[in-house]
Amino acid sequence: MWFVILAAGALTYLTRFGGYVLIAVFGTLPPRAAAALDAVPAAVMTAIIAPVVVSGDWAERVAIVVCLVLSLRLPLIVVVILGTGMVAGARALGV
Repeated sequence: MWFVILAAGALTYLTRFGGYVLIAVFGTLPPRAAAALDAVPAAVMTAIIAPVVVSGDWAERVAIVVCLVLSLRLPLIVVVILGTGMVAGARALGV
């Protein structure tokens, strides 16, 4: 178990360090690398939300839709807190 934790930490460090090395070598990011990095947040959000939409409970699905609407006006941390509260409340009520 400790090996997995240390290996994950080392890989995380190496990927972060690799970004600094890439910028140091090229001076700026190549356009294709910049475009790929710009797509990462959307890909991560899709990977997190898609399984819940497909196989989650109704409380989770409703919370995702409400959070989607709220995210257009509220800060991210507020949306996360409200969404977590909605799902926890719905589960506590047995919905």
